[in-house]
Amino acid sequence: MNDVMGTISYEEFTGSCLEFLKLSQELQDGWEAKGNAQQEGNFYLMKLERVEDVLQDSLPPREKYSGDKDVNTKDSIETIDIMEECDDLCPEDPSVIDNDYSKTIITYEYHITYSISYSVPVLFFNAYNHSGKLLTLEEMWRRVSPQHSKQILHQKWESLTQQEHPVLGRPFYQLHPCNTAKLMAEFSKNRKDLVTLKGLRYMISWLSTFGQVVGLKLPISYFQ
Repeated sequence: MNDVMGTISYEEFTGSCLEFLKLSQELQDGWEAKGNAQQEGNFYLMKLERVEDVLQDSLPPREKYSGDKDVNTKDSIETIDIMEECDDLCPEDPSVIDNDYSKTIITYEYHITYSISYSVPVLFFNAYNHSGKLLTLEEMWRRVSPQHSKQILHQKWESLTQQEHPVLGRPFYQLHPCNTAKLMAEFSKNRKDLVTLKGLRYMISWLSTFGQVVGLKLPISYFQ
């Protein structure tokens, strides 16, 4: 790693990924290696993760039910897609709606790739709703974590955009790597417990920082 610039070479990237992958397998965290590590820019890590979507905009756009003032709002949460598909089947009284209907599962496909241009890792990802439909860029902006939303959405077209995957050649969302090196250099400079961030420590620090922006949180076991 270049301690001043916060960048890493492709060889350092693949080495860091393999260390991270080994730890992930020990923790049974689901990361997999893809591509060819011998071809520059062709190697990446992948993980699929299913999470509950709790956005307020998933509430169905229908009129309020009569006599439901004391009903727990959690029981009335449904996505627009579910409402359209089972409108005739769902009971009119939201108090008896099954909890399964009140939860929308989003499947995230996360990829850790390498940027040859910026010499840093890049987080690519896609997200799909329960029917397998890809979420739009606007929907992804709305799902940025609350603690990062102000910063990301202030420059959303420069922060979270859709780009061609460097290996697969199809559209993925990405957190733009333009400020990654600067941030990682600051981490290495300010953390007195780490003389330099390299190898596994670099990867964990990077992923724990950028992953949480789009819902990817590392288990505490990675830091022990």
